[in-house]
Amino acid sequence: MTIVLYEKLLEGQLLRLGERTWDDKLIQALNVANFILVGGKEYEMIEGRLNLDLNVFELLLVAASSEGGGSKE
Repeated sequence: MTIVLYEKLLEGQLLRLGERTWDDKLIQALNVANFILVGGKEYEMIEGRLNLDLNVFELLLVAASSEGGGSKE
């Protein structure tokens, strides 16, 4: 399945980080993982959306560090 990664920036915009093909084992790992590393940067997975129109699974991420994206609630 194709996974599309989006980072939610502080300003609320979405930055497309790219897309990857994941096998069943990686998709199953989503059930237990809260954070992922992409390009050497750590992100927290906020939510996922199955887009049947495009046949992709979209993941919304925020940067795990205080200097990155996400909300400051």
